[in-house]
Amino acid sequence: MKTFLLILKILRWFLGILFLLIALGLLIEQEIGASTIVLIMAVFIIPLSAQFIVNKLYPSFDRTNRILRSINYSEYNTILSTYQQNVLLLKKPLSEKKNMKCGIKIYHYTLSSIISNFHINALEVNILNDIKNYFNLSDQQIYTEKNKLAEKTLKSLIQKCYDDNRLTDAENQQIISLSTFLQFPRDRTEAIKNKVAFSLFNKILDEKISAEYLSPIKETELKQIIRDLKIDQYNIKTFISERKIRKLKLAKLLWNLDHGIFPIIYNPPILLNRDEVCYININATLIENKIVHTGYSRSSSSVSFRIAKGVNARVGGGRYRPVKENVRQIYPGNLFLTSSRLIFNAGGKSFQIPFNKLISYERQGSNFEFIVQNKNYLLRLNHIDHEILSIGIRSATRQFKDSNDQIKAKAMREISTNEILI
Repeated sequence: MKTFLLILKILRWFLGILFLLIALGLLIEQEIGASTIVLIMAVFIIPLSAQFIVNKLYPSFDRTNRILRSINYSEYNTILSTYQQNVLLLKKPLSEKKNMKCGIKIYHYTLSSIISNFHINALEVNILNDIKNYFNLSDQQIYTEKNKLAEKTLKSLIQKCYDDNRLTDAENQQIISLSTFLQFPRDRTEAIKNKVAFSLFNKILDEKISAEYLSPIKETELKQIIRDLKIDQYNIKTFISERKIRKLKLAKLLWNLDHGIFPIIYNPPILLNRDEVCYININATLIENKIVHTGYSRSSSSVSFRIAKGVNARVGGGRYRPVKENVRQIYPGNLFLTSSRLIFNAGGKSFQIPFNKLISYERQGSNFEFIVQNKNYLLRLNHIDHEILSIGIRSATRQFKDSNDQIKAKAMREISTNEILI
């Protein structure tokens, strides 16, 4: 009987391959319909593909599938007994290979049911060990089944633990315990935790700096969030983009400037007065609109009169007028904000504006206009420097008029009681 089945199997392989070649030939001849029919026949004749299709479309045809479908994997104490009863009811005993296949699937389904709530106790561990021993499963087979479920399960658990934007010690220990049981590498577990944690942190950071200002209280809140998320605060810069770090630093600077807390530039390339401090140095361009002489234009006039028949005489004259045009000239340089004045350093076009002579300043699109008595200066700056200069002048002039700046005093007290992130 076995010889007959073997010959039949070989014959099916031979006919299947033959039909595949015929289908290929028909396809070359552009006989699409006939080629498709022959190809379908080949697929059903070849033993491997035919068995796969039957198992997929009609799983109940496989005795092992019927057995596995009859087991309730949430009732741990009945798994093996149900399997034993179903095997005894079979007319023909299962082969050792099929019995092993059933054991692997039963272990997989039971493990999946046990870890679905992300907890595992000693009783559940014993159930899994009983299944392993009953089917004589190897450690490699157990590792393979755990590996199929480990990453997806741990990702779900970690995401669940971070739902409230914090990770408690108990939740962290739960992750470690489940990772250890599933034999999942510790470094990969930490990588998943970091990915989820930094995704949440970046989202919160965006919300904090969306208003452009970052106060010390908000910065302290970010520091606490880092601790809640179990993020390594010493390596925080490696997980935040350079663009976001620049935005965070700018938000801190704008808050400080608004509250009269200035950075100090030591040894600036300008001469300072006694007790004068340099705060800000930014690139700027002086714009001057001038009327310049570009040449002359000539205008003429003449009179014609008759001297004799057919003879006329013309007398005339003309004059030259200067031509003038409005020309814009630009002078790049550096603008300094100090504790008592504004200084623009650009060689021969340099100027200074003491605060006590500054009448007004106004932002005009990408330009800044300063009015001093009967003279005005128009400077062009980039967008970020616009914000810095506008806020800086407001606070500097406030402190110039009142050295006892209560806004700054209150801000310094707030800074002293809060933590620095970056």
